[in-house]
Amino acid sequence: MSGAELRVGIVGAGANTRARHLPGLRSQENVRVVAVANSTLESSQKAAAEFDIPQAFATWQELVASPEIDAVVIGTWPNLHRDVTCDALAAGKHVLCEARMARSVAEGREMLVAAQARPDRVAMVVPSPYGLVCDAEVRELFQFAFLGDLREVVVIDVDESYTDYSEFLHWRQDAEISGINVLSLGILHETVSRWIPQPVSHARFSSPRVRTLTARECSRLPFRSRFRRSPSTRTARGASITSAA
Repeated sequence: MSGAELRVGIVGAGANTRARHLPGLRSQENVRVVAVANSTLESSQKAAAEFDIPQAFATWQELVASPEIDAVVIGTWPNLHRDVTCDALAAGKHVLCEARMARSVAEGREMLVAAQARPDRVAMVVPSPYGLVCDAEVRELFQFAFLGDLREVVVIDVDESYTDYSEFLHWRQDAEISGINVLSLGILHETVSRWIPQPVSHARFSSPRVRTLTARECSRLPFRSRFRRSPSTRTARGASITSAA
């Protein structure tokens, strides 16, 4: 690092990075966003001009290797999280990686090993935003036993995401990009995990006949449905976690 200033490079200046991470970083004292790398040099240059970032790279590998960068913020799709994280840590950079952490447990473990190999660097995943506002209050409810003995926690997510038959699949539904993930259930489980002890058993339910299609499989579908969902249509995902009190 150069003195007290933290020089940050952005890999993947997408919608969430533009809306959340860049404004947040720019509001901090002694933090300066000095470089950006998107999918193409043209895209990198566009983002650099929009946010007054000094340097635009053609590839993320060039950004990670730059000696002028102290920390890397990863805002790409999950298919790049492992590679960028591991290479950035190996290059001596701090890392903030957008959730989801990885496409699979195996990739996540590789990232963990890379982080453990650099204890002198900070490596973290962007936390789930759910529960941040009420976190202190919920902790107090558990601390003072207001809720009584904890026997079971049930996590349920009900919304209308990804239910429109007439729309093409979202990238979160593409296993090649997003990996083996259960829609939004992981981020909700992470939120609850802040407040409860380590579980002693898990129970998960989902349809055994439903799986995520790859982009290639979707391209082979013979038609694109024109039916649209009813405004009342909702989907639900859930899990039951039995935990020690």
